[in-house]
Amino acid sequence: MLIDVHRHSCEKGMAKKTVRNLFHNQTNEIFGSEVYSVGLHPWHVNTKTLVSDLKLVRDIANNKQIIAIGEAGLDKKVDLPFEVQLKAFKQQIEIAHAVNKPMIIHCVKAYNEIYELKTTSDCQEPWLIHWFNASEQMGLQLISKGFYLSFGHMLFNETSKAFKVFTHLPIDYIFFETDDAGYGIDEIYYRASELLNMPLKELEHRIENNFHNFFGIEP
Repeated sequence: MLIDVHRHSCEKGMAKKTVRNLFHNQTNEIFGSEVYSVGLHPWHVNTKTLVSDLKLVRDIANNKQIIAIGEAGLDKKVDLPFEVQLKAFKQQIEIAHAVNKPMIIHCVKAYNEIYELKTTSDCQEPWLIHWFNASEQMGLQLISKGFYLSFGHMLFNETSKAFKVFTHLPIDYIFFETDDAGYGIDEIYYRASELLNMPLKELEHRIENNFHNFFGIEP
């Protein structure tokens, strides 16, 4: 079973199980037996609409087809005050804790802040850093606190941090994603299997176990 843990489009490709990310204003797109994450992305945080935008997330968070809150997080490269992003993120941490669901995290140049928030928060639900692209030290530090890390098209970029650290991280805390970046989930699995020198079927089985452990449901 190929699992795509983070995508935005309706197109599933070769994935047998997907987690489609919905932005806070897309909650009317839930249908069928699909499963989703929903959150207020840091790019979309607006001080004028913050209360109403978070209410949309809060109101749908208990839906059984919503299996995670996010993507939410922090991004130091966007032109938005960090304090405002932090306020939105902290409130979504509270939402995830209230409904006992994990979080899918968008993190750009804010790994230390994300790590600190997890270690000081009452939220015991696991967090997944999607599109992880940082050092091996940071990856292991996050995993030591129960984080999971997701990899995608950067595995094809041999100059990226993601490529350089991937084989040094424990597979029991790894996921794969397309994030609509131009590679199919089958290509990403094949690439990961090659890099790890692990049979594809074994890799699939390990990621299925991760899915169960992270989301608390069978894939």
